[in-house]
Amino acid sequence: MNIHSEDLFDPDMPTASAVLASLCCVTVRYANRPCPELAKLAAALSRKLTAPQYAESQLITEVAKRLVLEWETILIERNIQSASGHSSSSALH
Repeated sequence: MNIHSEDLFDPDMPTASAVLASLCCVTVRYANRPCPELAKLAAALSRKLTAPQYAESQLITEVAKRLVLEWETILIERNIQSASGHSSSSALH
């Protein structure tokens, strides 16, 4: 996916902390009730966190990269399960 860094920054979430807070809320909702929409939202927030404007520290940069990989993996696993006809309630972790 080719996204420009200026497309990732969200002025409504001006700091990495704001993005992380949003991502935490989505993650908790996903943990309670996994669904494709929440997984996609979490992946989008993770990608957003990779914008240079949010690179407040090396830790934020590394965590952002790891979160993108984790949520992309979850999306791929959900797509594989959907394609093979398995229930979305199967464990993904």
